[in-house]
Parts: sequence; C-alpha cells; structure tokens
Amino acid sequence: MTTTPDADKRKGKQRIVRRLPARFGTEAKMCGGAVIDISEGGMKIESSESFPINSILTVFVQFPRHSIRLRARIMWTAAGGGGIGMMGLALTQPEPTLKRAYAEWAAEVKLAATETNVVAAVSAAAHAAAGASPAGGSPPAAGPQPAPPEPRAAAEAAPPGPEPKGPIRRRLESRQGESYEALLENTPGGWQLTIVRLPRQLGVDKPDFQDICSSYAETEKSLRDFVRTH
Repeated sequence: MTTTPDADKRKGKQRIVRRLPARFGTEAKMCGGAVIDISEGGMKIESSESFPINSILTVFVQFPRHSIRLRARIMWTAAGGGGIGMMGLALTQPEPTLKRAYAEWAAEVKLAATETNVVAAVSAAAHAAAGASPAGGSPPAAGPQPAPPEPRAAAEAAPPGPEPKGPIRRRLESRQGESYEALLENTPGGWQLTIVRLPRQLGVDKPDFQDICSSYAETEKSLRDFVRTH
C-alpha cells in the first residue's frame, strides 16, 4: 500500500492512511488488529474482534520504532467482509506522545516518497539514454556474440559468506497485522531464535516461539516460516 499523508477536510487535522499493528482491549481481554486511519484525536481499527460502543479500551499502537499506549472510547462499529470489522475510537484525552510520534512518522513518510520519486526519475533517464541511437547514423549492426561459458560444477561454486557473530534484533510484522521482536543469538549449541509479540502483556514472560538451529541460514528460514504462518 502506498503510504501518503492526507488532509481531513472535515476537521482540519492532518490524517494518515496506513496499516499499523495494534493491540486493544481491557484487563480481562486483549485483541489484535490494525490501525488503518489515525489522527491526533482518534483512530479507526480493523479487526476480527470488537467491543460494545462506548467501551473504554487500552490501545497499543506499534509505530516502526516504538509502541504507544492510549486510552480511547469506541464511538462506532461496522461489519466488513470476510469476518473483519471496523471500529472508530476517540481518545479520552489529548496524548502528546501520539502527536509527536505522528509528526515524526509523517516526516519519514514524506522523505521516503521524495526519495522514491528521485530514484524513479533517475531510472527513467538512464533507460532513455540507453535506448537512444548514436548521433550521425544508425546503430552499428551487432557482431557475432561469443557462446556463454559452460556452467561450473556445484563443487566450484563460491562458498557462502561468513555468518554474523550476533546477537541480532529485528522488528517484524506478520500477515495478520501482529508485531513481533526477534532475537537471533549465536550460542555454543547453535543459533537460538527467540520471538516475542509486541507489546508485551503484563505477567507474560514466556516467548511466543523459541528454537535452536544448526546454522544462521536455517535460523533465517525458521524466522520466515513463523512470520508467514502467524
């Protein structure tokens, strides 16, 4: 999805349309979803679970570098396709940290869009220059091309690069909109992969996934498999 800041003409507040992982609920029940519309005064959450209108919820919004905790009231709910619904939430009080994170993130989005446009322009110019004919006449006819070299045997293939020393930390977002932190550590028994869901719930210390792999490449594969299935 293209990420672009947009203006909300009804309220005069800048509004961003993008998917951000979120956790919401009460002390008795926490659910997962994705924030698909966020402003300084509220947000819209997409999820397969919901709460009654006027419920006061605790909401954790996962920005790229950190999570923000909010208190919000459900103003409306709507059913969507495929069992996915939407909720409109209003903050119970102004949240300075949300406004600050919102501004920083919007600036990063604007910079990324500018860099993408520059790269596209440079690429288009390079293609145009490569397709232009030489000045003063038609391009010379291509001579006979040498036959491609014979493929080398697998034994002659270049050896794999050195494995990192570790530890390595990564922030991930699954297809279901869940946010995770992965830790890859090189231990005497092999590469240990530990994955925990963000934000962490109080009283939950056990990781969501932990395994030891014989190589760094196998650890990477295990990490990709986890993200694909969660």
